[in-house]
Amino acid sequence: MKTKIMLKFSAALMIFAGLAACQNTDRSGNAQLDSAPVGSDSLRKADSSDAPNDVTQMSKVDGDGAAFMDTAAVGGMMEVDLGKLALEKSTNSKVKEFAALMVADHTKANTDLKAIAVKLEHLLPSAYPADVKAHMDAMKKLKGKAFDAHYMDMMVNDHVKTLALFRSASSLRSEISDFAARTLPVLEKHNQMATQINTSLK
Repeated sequence: MKTKIMLKFSAALMIFAGLAACQNTDRSGNAQLDSAPVGSDSLRKADSSDAPNDVTQMSKVDGDGAAFMDTAAVGGMMEVDLGKLALEKSTNSKVKEFAALMVADHTKANTDLKAIAVKLEHLLPSAYPADVKAHMDAMKKLKGKAFDAHYMDMMVNDHVKTLALFRSASSLRSEISDFAARTLPVLEKHNQMATQINTSLK
């Protein structure tokens, strides 16, 4: 029960970390982005039980494993999509370098996770919760230094929560815990880079 609660809590934090961290980011006089409330509705959106597919009828993983896989899948998609957005919108070479690494590393991790999901007959989510998508759409309106500051703040906070989530996966079935263990060093590198870049922008 304790593990399940930790995973559920970490899952919600991971998906919405960027929202909470970036609520008040406004370093260039630009309009602040609206953030979605992190409440029971948001938690239900991130829960596989509310997905269009009824994973409980086919998945070979238990609730904790499903929660981890679903959260990792949504987080991985977000990192790739935001990385691509940063490559288009950023004016900072270090931010662009980081974004390119995010796209490459998380694309690889996403492919790895999908292969595990196929093996375990677990259908991963393929779309974002509505409030997460709205936040990402709002980020598209930011430009230059305002975008860089917002994106890197989000990346720092997101990776702190993501690291906690992946470290909590050690008690899950071997395919999932092995995936988490393989991915952790990559996430730690991302966190270190994001912290350094974010500090340089202040």
